[in-house]
Amino acid sequence: MSRRENKKIQKTATGGHKMVGEMRQDLVTGKWVVVATERSQKPSDFMMGRKRLQRMAKYKDKCPFCQLDKYPQKPDIVRLPDDNEEWEVHIFGNKYPAFNPCDEFRSWQLGPYRAIESVGYHEILATRGHDEADAYLTQRQMALQIEALELRYRQLREKPSVSYIQIIKNSGEEAGASLEHPHNQIFTVPVIPSDVLDILVGAEKYRQQHSENVFQTIIDWERREGARVIDENDDFVLFCPYASRVAYEMWIVPKKHDPYFENMAPKERDNLAEILRGALARLYVSLNDPPYNYYILSAPCDDTGFVSDRKIYKNFRWHIQILPRLSKWGGFEMGTGLEITSVLPEEAAVYLRGQNIDQLLV
Repeated sequence: MSRRENKKIQKTATGGHKMVGEMRQDLVTGKWVVVATERSQKPSDFMMGRKRLQRMAKYKDKCPFCQLDKYPQKPDIVRLPDDNEEWEVHIFGNKYPAFNPCDEFRSWQLGPYRAIESVGYHEILATRGHDEADAYLTQRQMALQIEALELRYRQLREKPSVSYIQIIKNSGEEAGASLEHPHNQIFTVPVIPSDVLDILVGAEKYRQQHSENVFQTIIDWERREGARVIDENDDFVLFCPYASRVAYEMWIVPKKHDPYFENMAPKERDNLAEILRGALARLYVSLNDPPYNYYILSAPCDDTGFVSDRKIYKNFRWHIQILPRLSKWGGFEMGTGLEITSVLPEEAAVYLRGQNIDQLLV
């Protein structure tokens, strides 16, 4: 912290200035976000009206994921249950991949610049039914999706060109979904993305400075204080992070330390299914089915990450981040990298916690 920052904070703490909004620092990465409560909007102002709160049709004639005979996809890599007639979820290669699968690739220098070939795997996990949106999934259906993702994750991590695997869900056109049919995407890349590296480095630095695991510190504090916790079960905690980047952002963090998503036991998978579908049901009911992204952050698949000759993965904990897409970045956010949110995480947690989702979780 600079002397200028410290001086301003001291003046505020002694009553020299009236507090107007806040800037909060993420405990892991050290990055700042702006909470501008004077720009706040009531929760109802965020309701996008994207869909009516009712189930969609089970199948659609022009949906390529519904009519596989008319719009054949690439062959299934994973299918669960493994039955040609009764399957519910499958994973297959994307017809329009962002990366090309290959085990070997070239890298080169062009003057001061470095480049590598864009190799990797880009795959789709899709449900059988068009109406199987996350808010309406049973716990078994959600657990089946997680099991399929785990299975494919373990297969992909052995590929020579795979350094990092990113699992995402885009729900809604505003969140980047090109098809309405519920689906996740799996990406692999031959490098460690910079934002992921920031988290790995931040977790290691916190351990060096405080002799504690930063993710354990976070969930211990959140559970003890309670203001931002929405739900928890034996294995996971759902909460709005202190330095939320967007309104109603939620994290799901396991109580047991493990850097790797794919190491879950069946009981943990069931508990993750329970808390994830509950989180997405709360979004569906409270914000009228808003567009959102969620992604699973897990440790890289290789041993290329070091800080001061120490592996840094051991201090990282895999987790899920859920971000509703309720606003767009403007010039300030693009120019500074400082996200502005107008809803305090504490208020968001109270609102989400108070939603009645029993009618969905049957």
